[in-house]
Amino acid sequence: MPTKNNRRKFIKSVIVAGTTIGVGAPLLHHLQSEETSMVPMLMPDGTLVMVKKSALEQNTVAKKATEKEVFDWMNDAHKK
Repeated sequence: MPTKNNRRKFIKSVIVAGTTIGVGAPLLHHLQSEETSMVPMLMPDGTLVMVKKSALEQNTVAKKATEKEVFDWMNDAHKK
């Protein structure tokens, strides 16, 4: 009988460890990738600088165009 209990403990510990790794690894990878991901940007004077992607995401305001704005842009005289 001691073998059965040891197997159960081992299986439980493997399941707990797998779950911990499965949940923790993507979170850790996400944090590391945000810190290290850099985006090249061209400045008005022509120099190329590297900017953290997280800084860009914080400062950009995502505004979707309305249907009217899209149709007005499509029908604009200078587009024809």
